[in-house]
Amino acid sequence: MDSQSESSVVRLVQQRRQALKITQSKTGKALHLPCTTELTTILESTPKAGLTILTSKTGEPLAYRAMAQIMRDERKRLGLLDYDLHALRYRGVMELAWAGCTDDEISSYSGHASKEMIRKYAGEARQVMRAQQAATKRT
Repeated sequence: MDSQSESSVVRLVQQRRQALKITQSKTGKALHLPCTTELTTILESTPKAGLTILTSKTGEPLAYRAMAQIMRDERKRLGLLDYDLHALRYRGVMELAWAGCTDDEISSYSGHASKEMIRKYAGEARQVMRAQQAATKRT
């Protein structure tokens, strides 16, 4: 099973005004993230007993280990065991970089405390984009 130090799964804590308040488990940093339209629709149509979104069968906030096990089971079902939770976070940072987000924008979304880590994770995406821009200028 993935350990908490190897990945940065977050607990979804509270829905507020089309946004989620999430505590990033590795750093303890509180993040307020806007919901996509699809997620908002799902949340609005799902019965809730309170503000906590991910809960155990008893209604308690879902523990890190329980969520990690659910994610592992899904990765196994999909044949993706080689891709851990950390890889998902890495991919998320790359997608934000491809979208043209600044380091500050990426950090506010990913919860990374270090700009160095943002540059590391976003670096590959930015290199690909710069190479494509260079190729376009060349023609």
